[in-house]
Formats: sequence, C-alpha cells, structure tokens
Amino acid sequence: MSPEQKEDLKRVKDLKIREDIPDDLKIAIESFLNQAVIIGEYELDHMPSEYLENLLKAIAKYPEHSLLLMELLQILNKNEIIENNWN
Repeated sequence: MSPEQKEDLKRVKDLKIREDIPDDLKIAIESFLNQAVIIGEYELDHMPSEYLENLLKAIAKYPEHSLLLMELLQILNKNEIIENNWN
C-alpha cells in the first residue's frame, strides 16, 4: 500500500457521520465505510455487494439526498460497476 493510500485509509477511519442523518442511513454509511477500511487494510479485491446495495437503498429513501444518490450511481456507472439502464 502506498503512503497516499495509507493516508486515505486513515482519513476514512476518522470520518464522523453528521448527527442530523437518519439512523438507518447513518448505519448504512458507517457499515460501508467500515467495510472499505477492512478492504484497504487487508488489501482485498472487492467488497461484498450487499454493503453497496444497502447504502444505495438507504439513501434512496430520503429525497433530500437524491443528489448524493445520483452522484454515486454516476460514479458506479462510469467505473462499470453497474450497467446503465437509464435510457
């Protein structure tokens, strides 16, 4: 792992979720971030898809976070993690 990747991992470990985030969304974000740290620390190839699925489903419940959801979907599509069926 490069020094930059180690710094990124440390930043992810130190992230705190805002208090005004709904509990189910907070849990989904924390679970996703914790899993990302595990992936980084153990240099695993991928994250179980359930973590991403749970995060996306939790975000989708809250219209006020629709921009975040769309940005995540665009990132996933751009990196060919999901198929673009939006057309």
